[in-house]
Formats: sequence, structure tokens, C-alpha cells
Amino acid sequence: MAAGEHTHGQLVTGAGSITATDTNIGQITLPAGGPWFISGIYGLAVAATLTAAEFSGGYIEPQVSSGDLSPNPAPGKYPTGFGGSILNTTASCQVCPLYIHEVEWESPGKGVINMIFHQEIAATVASQVVCGLIYGRGPIEKKSARFIDRVATTKTAAAKSAIGTITLSEKAEEIVAVGFFLVQDGVITAGEELIGYGIIESDDLDIVPGMYPAACAFSAGSGATIGNPVYCPANLIPVNIPVVGGARVDCSCVLNTAVTNGAYVACYIAYR
Repeated sequence: MAAGEHTHGQLVTGAGSITATDTNIGQITLPAGGPWFISGIYGLAVAATLTAAEFSGGYIEPQVSSGDLSPNPAPGKYPTGFGGSILNTTASCQVCPLYIHEVEWESPGKGVINMIFHQEIAATVASQVVCGLIYGRGPIEKKSARFIDRVATTKTAAAKSAIGTITLSEKAEEIVAVGFFLVQDGVITAGEELIGYGIIESDDLDIVPGMYPAACAFSAGSGATIGNPVYCPANLIPVNIPVVGGARVDCSCVLNTAVTNGAYVACYIAYR
């Protein structure tokens, strides 16, 4: 089994600022029983309202008290990706693909990390943000999958709701990747961004906390002729999670904000 076995994910969500400044999106407290090896940090940020001559995006900066991370991550400014400005009042949705920055930090059990989002320029409406950490007992070892399964549903409400349950093969030994996907289905509504995250839970496995970001997020569109022209990449997040054959994994999803028409949400689990 890899040194990074029992991979976990934690994240926080919220709105940024309308000024070019820092916003504490939330605080991540790692579980007891450390030390934990943090191998990834990421941020998704999308415009809640597209406004002419305003680009969106910024960076995530982890801030810690003394001793909560080694080495101290400062300076540490990790970009979220950026959406370019528009010319007038009609614009298609913009995509912010997930990028996980690889890092090497160690934290004791119950280490506390403030996740700061820095808005690069002033905005008429604050961006919506998802940011978090991937960690385990050591570095994650990327492995090939032998099996992959998925569950999917549609969703409009922001609150946590079930996607479905995946029952692993009796041959399963280790989950090697997890992926969550969000994409608007049906009619797009102006002024509605699509951003959120997935959760995996199980009575059979040590996977909690298991909060993972979607493969991409979409900004709100503006005007009457809105398109959604960009594909969401089919990227899964590498993990090392030992399993028992036949284990059941419950998959659910949370959105930052509700959408009027159903969004397609899916969870993929790759294992060997």
C-alpha cells in the first residue's frame, strides 16, 4: 500500500469580495491522529455576475498559526485560474477547470489552516469560491485503475443531496481516483453560476472526511443568448484509499448556490 494511504479531502466554500482584497473563505481543521502529509491545494473561483471590463479569478493563500504546518507555507499564493472580461451585456458561461497544486507540507493532528482567497481586481458582484486540501499519511502514489464505476443524477438545490451508491467489486483492494462532475442540463438561466463539490462516505471504509471539488466550475452567463461552449475536462483526482471487496460508497453533492433548471452531477470512482 502507498505511503499516502487513507487519502482524505477537506474544503470550504463561500463568496469572495467585491474589492481587490483578501477574504477568509473558511477554516480547515485536520482530524486528530496526525501527523498528516498535505499533498495538494486548489481553488475554483467563478464570477456570479459577468460584468463588462471585469475579469475574474485570483489566488488561494493558506495561513496558519505557528507549528500548524511544516514548513511554514508563506509565501504561498496558488492561482485559481482566470476568466477574461467581456465587452457588453451578453456573454456565455466561462469555465474554471480544476488544477491541484502539488505541495509537501506536514501538519499535526487538529492543525488549523485558514483558506484565504485574494480577488485580483474589484468586481461588481463577489465571485463564488471552492478551495481545499488533499492529504493523507504520506505522498499520494498515482496508480492505474482496473475498474471504474459511476453514479449520476440531476440537482437544483444547493443543500447536500445524494447522487447514489457505488458498490465496489468483490476484487477491489484500493480506490485510486475520485472524480465529481457538474454541468448544466436543460435551459441555462442568466445570472446562475454552477460550482460545488462532492462527498464520499461509507460505513465500510475509512474515507471520511472525503470532500472533493468538481472537475470544473462555470460562471454565470449574461444576457439572452447565453452559450455553454467549453467542455468540462474528464479529470479524476488521484487518491490512495484501501478498501474491502464489496464495500459500498455513498456519493453526494453540494452546490454553492441553487440553480433553476437541473444540473447534471456525477461521481466516478476508479479502483484496483
